[in-house]
Amino acid sequence: MKYIIIVMLLPLVFSCEDFLEKEKLGEETFDVYYNSEEKAIHSVTAAYSDVKDYRFGWTLWAFGETLSDNAVYSGSDGDNAGFELLKNFNGTPDMHYVTNKWRLCYRGINKASQAIEGISKMDDNLFSSVEVKHRLIAEARFLRAFFHYELVRAFGRIPIVDHWVQSVNEKIGQSEIGEVYGFIIDELEIAAIDLPLKSEYSTDNLGRVTKGTAHAYLAKANMYMENWGAARDWALEVIESEEYGLDPDFGHVFSFDGEHGIESVFEISFHDSETESSAFSNNGNFQTLFMLPRNITYGYGINQPTQDLFEAFEAEGDVVRRDATLLTTEEVFEIELADFYVALEAAEESGDAEAIAAAEAALEEEKNKLTFNRTGFYNEKMYVSPENRSSQIRNNGNNIRLMRYAEVLLIYAEACAHTNAEGEAREKLNWVRDRAGLEDVTASGQDLLESIYTERRLELAGENDRYHDLVRLERADKLPGWSESRKYWPVPQAEIDVTTGEIEQNEGYTGSN
Repeated sequence: MKYIIIVMLLPLVFSCEDFLEKEKLGEETFDVYYNSEEKAIHSVTAAYSDVKDYRFGWTLWAFGETLSDNAVYSGSDGDNAGFELLKNFNGTPDMHYVTNKWRLCYRGINKASQAIEGISKMDDNLFSSVEVKHRLIAEARFLRAFFHYELVRAFGRIPIVDHWVQSVNEKIGQSEIGEVYGFIIDELEIAAIDLPLKSEYSTDNLGRVTKGTAHAYLAKANMYMENWGAARDWALEVIESEEYGLDPDFGHVFSFDGEHGIESVFEISFHDSETESSAFSNNGNFQTLFMLPRNITYGYGINQPTQDLFEAFEAEGDVVRRDATLLTTEEVFEIELADFYVALEAAEESGDAEAIAAAEAALEEEKNKLTFNRTGFYNEKMYVSPENRSSQIRNNGNNIRLMRYAEVLLIYAEACAHTNAEGEAREKLNWVRDRAGLEDVTASGQDLLESIYTERRLELAGENDRYHDLVRLERADKLPGWSESRKYWPVPQAEIDVTTGEIEQNEGYTGSN
C-alpha cells in the first residue's frame, strides 16, 4: 500500500459582501465556530476562495493549454526557460508549479470537508430554512469533488480525502484513477440533490454552484471514464432543464457583459478590489496579467496561442471563433496604440511630410516596446481592453469560465455518438456549429467523432481543456517529448519526503531526482 501524509492549514474564515470578497475576521475553534447561518455561509465561502488563488488559476492554463498544441509558455526568456522542462515532459517533483497544484487543491478539499462536518452538526433551527443548510453542505460537497477532479486530471493516482484532516500524522493511501472518478461521481450525485437551479439564486449569489453545475460535471467525469450512457444522461439533464442556452454572439460570452450569462454553467467570479491587490490576497483575476502582451501593456505575455491553433480555425473556415479567440499582433497595436494611430491619421490628412514622419516614428517606437512575442497571437478570451483594465495590475475584474453550455452540448454529442444515437449527436453538434456560422455536419461513425473532437478544440480553445482532451483521446503522442509514462505530472517531492519513503513517485518520474 502506498501512503501519503496530507499536510494542510486549517481554513481561515471569510466574510463576503459580494459573495467572494474576502476579509479575514479572525479564528475560532471548530467546536464553537458553527453557531449561526452567517458563519456556515462564511465557511463555505472559504472553500470557494482557493479557486481564486492566482496559483490555482495559473495551473489551469499551464496544464491545460501550454502543455498542448494550443499554446506556448512564452513571456521573458526566464519565464520560458523555467517552464521548459514541464513543456517537454521532463518536469521534476520539486518544481513549485507542481507543488502549487497539489497543495492548493488539497487545501480546498480540507476547507470543504470542514464545512461539511461543521454545518452537518448544526441544529436546523440556526438556519432560516433547512433547505439553506442542505444547500451549503451540497456546495461544499461539490467543491470537494471539483478539487479531486482537478487533481486526478493532473496527477493520475491521488489520495481520496473524504473527511476533515486534522492531524499531520494521518496517512491516506493513493487510489487508482477509476476509484477517484468513482468518488467524484458519488459526491456530485449527492450534491446535486440539494443544489438549487441557477434561476433560483439572487444576483449577488451568481457564481455559486448550481444543480446544473453538478450535472454538467457529472457528465464530464463520466466522459473521462467512458461511461457514455451516464455522460449522455447527465448532459441531457442540463439541456432539458432549460436553464441555459447558447449566446447568439460567441464573443459576447467572454465580455464583462456576458458574465454569468445564459451560457454560464460555472465560472470563477472576480472584481477590481481597491483595497486588496497583493499576489496572495486579492479578488482580481491575476491570470489576465499573465496573458496581456508584454511591455506594451503591463502584462507578462505568457500563454500565447500557436500558429497550429490558428491553422485549425482556418481549416474549418471558422472566422467567428477565430476572431473571438485569437488576438493578432496588429490587433494588439490597434487597441493599445489607438492614440498613436489617430495622430498618424491626422498628420496624413494635413499633408505635412515632417508631421507624418514624426507620427510614423512615434508609432514605430511604441510598437517596438512589445517584447517576447513568440507566436504573434494572444488569448482574446482573457484579454481586457485598456478602458476596462484595473489600475491594480493583479486585480482585473474579468471572470474565468470553467463550464459553458456549449461544452455540455459537445459532451452530449460525443456520448450519443458512442451510444448509437448519431442523430442526436449531430443535432447538438450542429447547434454549436450554427452559432459559429458553420455548415451542418452530416457525417457518421468515426468521421462524426472526429468532427466532435475538432469542435471541442475550436469551441474551447484557450479555456484550459486541450491537453486533457489529447490525453483522454490517446493523441498526446503528437506533442514533442511526450510519453505515456509522463502523461501525468510528478507527485511533489515534499509530499514524498514527509512520508519517509512510504509512497512511490508516479512511475514515469521514478529516479528523476
